[in-house]
Amino acid sequence: MFIEWALTAMLAASVVGYMVVSETLDRADTAIYDALMQLGQRPPLDDIVIVAIDNASLQALGRWPWPRTFHADLLNTLAQAKPKAIAYDVLFVEPDADPTADIALAGAMKTASPVFLPLLIEVPGPDGAAAEAMEPAGPLRDAAAGIGQVNLHFDRDGVARSIFMGESGGERSWLHLMELMRRQALGLEIPAVAASTGELPSALKTLTREGRMLIPFAGPPGHFRTVSFADVVRGEVPPEVFEGRLVLIGATGDGLGDRYPTPLTSETEVMSGVELQANILDALLTGRVITPAAIGWVLALSLIPLAVLMAGLLRLRPRANMVLGLALIAATLATCAALLLVLRIWAPPAAAVAGLALVYPIWSWRRLEAASAYMVDELGALAQEPSILPQPALSASHAPDDVIGRQVALMHQAVRNLRDLRRFMSDSLDGLPDATLVADAGGHILIANTAAQNLFARLAAPDPVGRAMGQVIGVFNLPPADEGGIEGEVEAPDGATYHLRFSAFADSTGAFTGWIARFTDITAMKTATRQREQVLELLSHDMRSPQASILALLAEDQGQGISPITVQRVEAYARRTLALADNFVNLARAESERYTLETINFSDILLDAIDDLWPQSRARSIEVQAEGCEDEHLVLADRTLLTRALINLIDNALKYSEPNTRVECRIANLGEDADAKVVCTIKDQGRGMSPESLAHLFERFQRSTPAGGRQVSGVGLGLTFVQTVILRHGGQISCDSVLGEGACFTLTLPRAAPDEASAHEHF
Repeated sequence: MFIEWALTAMLAASVVGYMVVSETLDRADTAIYDALMQLGQRPPLDDIVIVAIDNASLQALGRWPWPRTFHADLLNTLAQAKPKAIAYDVLFVEPDADPTADIALAGAMKTASPVFLPLLIEVPGPDGAAAEAMEPAGPLRDAAAGIGQVNLHFDRDGVARSIFMGESGGERSWLHLMELMRRQALGLEIPAVAASTGELPSALKTLTREGRMLIPFAGPPGHFRTVSFADVVRGEVPPEVFEGRLVLIGATGDGLGDRYPTPLTSETEVMSGVELQANILDALLTGRVITPAAIGWVLALSLIPLAVLMAGLLRLRPRANMVLGLALIAATLATCAALLLVLRIWAPPAAAVAGLALVYPIWSWRRLEAASAYMVDELGALAQEPSILPQPALSASHAPDDVIGRQVALMHQAVRNLRDLRRFMSDSLDGLPDATLVADAGGHILIANTAAQNLFARLAAPDPVGRAMGQVIGVFNLPPADEGGIEGEVEAPDGATYHLRFSAFADSTGAFTGWIARFTDITAMKTATRQREQVLELLSHDMRSPQASILALLAEDQGQGISPITVQRVEAYARRTLALADNFVNLARAESERYTLETINFSDILLDAIDDLWPQSRARSIEVQAEGCEDEHLVLADRTLLTRALINLIDNALKYSEPNTRVECRIANLGEDADAKVVCTIKDQGRGMSPESLAHLFERFQRSTPAGGRQVSGVGLGLTFVQTVILRHGGQISCDSVLGEGACFTLTLPRAAPDEASAHEHF
């Protein structure tokens, strides 16, 4: 994403830079400039007066061009009013046919002095010259207080908006005519008119322009005080109109050609050259000259908003970026207007606005394209994953051919799957027999299945959905909460018992999302447990006591009055009943009670079992051998129960072995790390078992009868007890036996690590 953002930023910056340098959006910039000029209209200076060669003067004095004596008469009349300076915006580049007319006009200029005249600079010049400069002819040039250029700079749309304050060609240079007027009005030094070379016009090899300024037009045509040329000559204008003022003389009449479109003229209206010069002089005197910003500043002002928007595109959301883009466009235009109207600096904003308007849709398109591609990839991958529920396949005839159609089809399938899965989950929760609550990470219940709603309704509790978990389950008698939260048996107000269990669930990224609380009714199980405990109590106490009393009476009275055979049988039955009760109780506790685990050496408990059975092995002359006990074989086990299991196995081996045989006990470590095991084998040399006996060896009350029909004492629960203990320790037990070759029992238990904690654990 960052690389794509960087490429977009570089592309946008390059485009904006090109538009600034090449002035591609010049038309848009000039339109903005013209609109701001409408806002900048102001009253003109009272010191500027225009003497117009208008239509009325042409009607009164005849067709143009007039004899130069008419111009001399005007200057002589103005001289009497003593104006501050006169700019005669009429080109006198050709000598008059009557030399005395030029001399008379030159004399009038000296009388009305200072009078400033324009020169004509034509671009291009003749014979490949850059320009041609044509100054006033003969004595007029010498009589002028200064000669200035009046060239205008036209934009691409043909509208006059700016001028250059100075133009030069080689060793000659000319200030703008209105700059000469400004200097005269302020009493500043005016460059002297260069000595005549007598070679007019002169070709300029080069033409250099400098000091470009934009014209801040004070108003539309007719905005400045204007009097008619003919009225002045006839003496109909009071001298006070010109006294101490700056007088501009120029043509405004139709057909004279000196007329230009400006920002404040309409499509059917133009402004005369002398009025345009009045606007220039007004700007120079009031300090309202507008300076174009240097291209470096324009680039900076165009790229800064773009940089801000690009930073926002990297950090903000789409809506915020749209607001930011609009705000930056408004801020750019406002900054441009403030610079123009307040600081008199023109910085074209069109490139900046175009860059902002361009980069947002490009970036949005790229983001939408990336989002669309990601969505299609994810939806396609999702469609390929095995669905929990069966989904109908889309037939080839209904498969869309276009990209958008395929995207819509994938989205439709994903939404359908989601809705089906939601319905499946809802139905599954309602189908659970246990009351189930689903809560968010904050503990607020989102879903309660039918069983939960029925449970809390039966307990007269409020509807749990939307409530806090603690508030809902508070109707139960809760056990003390530990660091792991509440989990265990809880009692309802109606006396029923439930097992409460919390399970955390996460989203697809593994982040914790919420809880699932399940209430399992264990009232019947609790009742059965109590009954079982009562049965065990009956077996372990109430049934043992009479049998023990019988044995005590037989031992005390030695069966007086009863035949010895009967005494022997009664005693055998009593002992068998006691063994049955003991074995049944041991088996029940091995199956249900929690084990107390500790890290012990399996070799130690094997030797303890062998030692415990030494009297029996000696009585039958059976040798019990132990191999591998010199090594350490660590297991995590309940010492008492595991020792009892080994005693049962070795005792069985002794019972089913013939005298003067051997029972071999071997122990070894197998495997490494997580697969490490402790393996113990107990092998006898008895007559073995048939396949039918092996198939039911670990079932309750199953006893194997050895070959020859010899009876072996026992109740058929010993091996069941052994299997239960080994399995609950996470181990395995098996038996291999062949008739006539004895039996071999193999025990396998997980080996404990040497550094594993030996503290008791329960399960």
